[in-house]
Amino acid sequence: MKTITMKDDVLNTFLAKYQLPLFFLITYLLSWWSVPFLNGGLVPQGPAFAAVIVTAIIAGRKGLRAFWKQLKNWGNGWAYILGPAIIIGYQGLAYVINLLLGATVVTSPQIPPVGVMLELLIFGGLWEEIGWSGYALPKLQARFANRPNGSLMAALVLGIFRAIWHLPLYMYGTIYWFDILMFEVAVQVIIAWLYKRSGGSVLAIMAFHYTSNLIGAATSSVFNGIERTNYYTLFMGLAALIAIVFAWQSQLKPGVGRYQESEPSM
Repeated sequence: MKTITMKDDVLNTFLAKYQLPLFFLITYLLSWWSVPFLNGGLVPQGPAFAAVIVTAIIAGRKGLRAFWKQLKNWGNGWAYILGPAIIIGYQGLAYVINLLLGATVVTSPQIPPVGVMLELLIFGGLWEEIGWSGYALPKLQARFANRPNGSLMAALVLGIFRAIWHLPLYMYGTIYWFDILMFEVAVQVIIAWLYKRSGGSVLAIMAFHYTSNLIGAATSSVFNGIERTNYYTLFMGLAALIAIVFAWQSQLKPGVGRYQESEPSM
């Protein structure tokens, strides 16, 4: 009996120590299994499922209750305006610059049909944030808390893992290479900045992500050919510039979320 207890203790300690690698591994497995069947399509709920699985393994029911409490945090109401405003700002400015550079509008931006809006709400990328922002970001912030620019390091590290997660989309030609190398990391820095100012609200980040998906659907057919590539280059570059400004001002600080992990169940 003592031997079993010691083994359990060692296993729990090991899993607690390597919970972030375990989370990323499970995230990729749960998200990428669909790639061959959906022509590169990912399962956006993969990070969320991974967060629940790892939390259950490490902290049990107590941890799951704490995690659920964090997910219900509405945070600061103005974050639901600020987040979408940032997206509209860099996409709108990119649209204007592209026109000034001589681009021709093929189809004016249009509000997506209700069916598309519902599809993005149910199956869209906003569900990623339960895992990225609800689980991984606070963990990485805590891990780098005692290092210089720790919160920025946490955002950059998570941005890299987020970029890797999107690799199948690039391999199947769904997104551009600079989306992987630049945009995903930049967006993660913006998200970390917004996460702090929302009071650690995952719901506010989900609203931010959903808005990005909606605007993407509204503008997907605005330009064609090289002009479309230029538009994407412009707004992703502007998003990167915003991220640099946020990082330069040292706005990222750890310890903003409400979720505090319980000790591993023995």
